[in-house]
Amino acid sequence: MTFNINIDNTELEILSRRLKHAVGPIDILKWLGNFEKDEIDLAKDILANLTVYTTYEIEEILNDAFSNLFPQNIPPGHQVIVNYVGEFGKSGSMITYFFQKTSFYKNNARSLKLISSLEDLSYDVSSIYSLVMLDDFIGSGDSVQDYYNASLQHMTSFSAVYFVGIAGMYNGIRKLDGIFTRIVIPFSNIFKKAFSPDASYFGYRKHVPYRDLAFKYGKTLSPKKARVGKTKKFVNALGYENSQALVAFAYGSPNNTLPIIWASSEKWIPLIPRFSPDKINTSRELRKKISHELSILKAYGAQNLQDSFFSFKIKKGKKEFSSVTSTDFTIYSIIRLSRQGFLPVNICHKLGILQKDYDQYILDGHAKGIFETSGELTLFGLKLYQDAKKCIEHNKKILLLEDINTFEVRNINYIPKKFNGRS
Repeated sequence: MTFNINIDNTELEILSRRLKHAVGPIDILKWLGNFEKDEIDLAKDILANLTVYTTYEIEEILNDAFSNLFPQNIPPGHQVIVNYVGEFGKSGSMITYFFQKTSFYKNNARSLKLISSLEDLSYDVSSIYSLVMLDDFIGSGDSVQDYYNASLQHMTSFSAVYFVGIAGMYNGIRKLDGIFTRIVIPFSNIFKKAFSPDASYFGYRKHVPYRDLAFKYGKTLSPKKARVGKTKKFVNALGYENSQALVAFAYGSPNNTLPIIWASSEKWIPLIPRFSPDKINTSRELRKKISHELSILKAYGAQNLQDSFFSFKIKKGKKEFSSVTSTDFTIYSIIRLSRQGFLPVNICHKLGILQKDYDQYILDGHAKGIFETSGELTLFGLKLYQDAKKCIEHNKKILLLEDINTFEVRNINYIPKKFNGRS
C-alpha cells in the first residue's frame, strides 16, 4: 500500500503522540487518504485538535471524581449504587470496568454496588443510599436525560443522585442542570462546539473551511435528515444533533464526535471507529497481516523464534513438525502492537479479546520469559521482537524480488542453431 500524502515522519510522529498512540502512523495515513490532496492540511489541523483519553487517564479521572464525592471514603451504614448509563456492551459498561481498577473502588468495594439496572435493586432500611450514574461522555445530554427520566420512580430511594463522567459538551451539561445533586466532570474536559466562533480550536472566523470540510464528508457518512423550520438539514453531519465534538476514547468514539473521525463506509476509512463491525474488520485485517508475518518466521526464523512462536510440536516417524498455537499467535501480536505504542485496551480491541484474556496472555508470556508481570517486555522479549522484525523485513524483500522475477514478462530473442538441417 502506498500513500501520496505530503507529510514527513516527524509530523506523523507528532500527530501520533498528540493522539496518545491510540492509533498508529499507518492508521493516520489511511485516514488522511480519505481526503483530496488540497484538503490534507485542513484534515491534519482537525486531527491535531482531537482530544483522546487513554485508559490510564480514565482511571485517574474516575478515582479523583469519587474521591471528591466521598473524601473520607464511604462511611459505615452508607451504600453507594453505581449505575452505568445505557445498555450492556456500550461505553457506560466499559467505564465500570475501568472504575473497578481504581484505588477508590478497591478501598471501598464493600460499600459499592455496581448494577446495570435499578429495577432489581433491593434496599436495606438500616442503610443510607446514594446513586452515582456513570458514563464516559455527555454530548447533547439527550441519552442521559432520557435514562434518568426512565428511572425516575427509583430516585426517591436515594439521599443524593450524582453523575460522574470523563468529558462532555458545554451545551449538553447545561441541559442537565438541576437534574442531579452534582455533576462531576473535570472543568478542563468540558468543550464547546468545534466550529463555534467563540471556541479556541481554529481561531475566530477561521473555522469556516474546517467546518465545510467536515460537513462535506459528514453529510454522506451520517446522512439522516431532519426538518428544521421549512427545510430538511443534515443534523448529524457534524455529530449527533450537531454536537460538533472533537473527543475520542482509546476504545472508540462517541457519536457526538465528527463522523469523519469514526464513521465507516466502502469509501471511508475511520480513524477511531465507533461501531463493532468496523472494529471486527480492523481485527480481521490485522490477523491476516500477522499470519503472513508468522509464516515468514516459520520458514526463515532463527531457533529462538521457532521455539517461542511455534510451540505446538508433533512427531511423525523421525521427523518433528511445529506449528503456531492461538496463544503463540496472540503473544506475538501483543509484542508487535505494544512496540508500536498501542495501549493494552487498544490491543484488546484490535485483536478482539477481553481484558481478562489479555491479562492471561501476559501471564503465559511471562512463563516463557517474554513479559514482565507488568506487561512490559523483558530483554529476551525485546530481542525476540528485534530478531523477528529483521527476519520479516529481509525476507519480504527477497520474496518480493522473487515474485517480480517469477511473473515478469521477458523479451527473449531465440535464434536456432540449425535451420532446415543446416548450421
